Amino acid sequence: MHTRRHHLLAATLAVAGVSGVLLASAHLAGATAPGHNGRIVFRRYLDVAKTTSAIFTIQPDGTHERQITHPSAGVDDRRPDYAPDGRAIAFERKNPCPAGGPKDGVNNTCDLVYTVKANGTGLRSIVPCGFDAAAPFPGNCVGEDDPAWSPDSSKIAFQYNLVDDTYTGSLGLDAGIWIVNRDGTGLHQVTERTPATDWDFGVQWSPDGRKLAFVRSDLASGADAIFTVNANGGNERQITPWSLNGGDRTDWSPAGRWILFRVQAADGPSNPYKVHPDATSLTNLTNQGPDGYQYLSPAFSPDGTQIVSARTPGYGPQGAADIVVMNADGNNPHTLTQTALWESATDWGPKPDR
Repeated sequence: MHTRRHHLLAATLAVAGVSGVLLASAHLAGATAPGHNGRIVFRRYLDVAKTTSAIFTIQPDGTHERQITHPSAGVDDRRPDYAPDGRAIAFERKNPCPAGGPKDGVNNTCDLVYTVKANGTGLRSIVPCGFDAAAPFPGNCVGEDDPAWSPDSSKIAFQYNLVDDTYTGSLGLDAGIWIVNRDGTGLHQVTERTPATDWDFGVQWSPDGRKLAFVRSDLASGADAIFTVNANGGNERQITPWSLNGGDRTDWSPAGRWILFRVQAADGPSNPYKVHPDATSLTNLTNQGPDGYQYLSPAFSPDGTQIVSARTPGYGPQGAADIVVMNADGNNPHTLTQTALWESATDWGPKPDR
């Protein structure tokens, strides 16, 4: 999964007689709040077999690494996103649970959105998910993914996966973008509000809080494209062509001039791209060919001058991905981590207010 197209059609949903599939993205990046550059957050697998992962932070110079979450064996903590105030981190926790079992897991996992303070305390889940497709809402939830903080740290946008028989073109699964208040109140849907043949994920807020960027997967073609939408659900717009197959997770530059994402080409290369929100100036930042590096999960620095990403092959006998930092134009990449363990899903946080 780490060197090929990453997100779609990963498992079969077998709940309440409905067959479907759920997104299973492995290299997703978080948002970037404008400000002074603080710590970088990322996901690290704790074993070479990639069965368990935790959230870590590190200084931009590669020093003072900290482990933030301490999951049980088999739990995958992933897709971290720094709050713009620098005081909390949202992430997705995937707990093992078998499909068709008591919790009706999808892809053998039950995934929920959590928040935790930047010092590792105060862990809590935000949105209920019943993992029971036969039950009324929220029991028809089959997973939550890709949390992203609003610019004022008061709300979280995320991918909510709900079983709905009216979504026949989406295999009975409504995978759309929702918004919830930080305390779990005010839950409401933004995209996929009518039956469709696609799924939305990889959401991120614009710096002014007015728009969301996200990835849409067309289930018929298997292609991805970047879209934007107003935070109230209006004015949806396609930004990149389906032929580019641009996906992963989106990130806005701190000034709002660029949307950052990743393209996994059919012939193998994986590169970060950026594009203006008006769909102009599409740019490949690293221009790696089939035999070059695979770049994963890019995100802007809070001051907008740099990009953090993961890259494979990295250090160690298996070439596990390392965290790298480069200039915002893609030049001068250098590694921050060099371990035999896989590290990805980066986000760059601001220095918290004192």
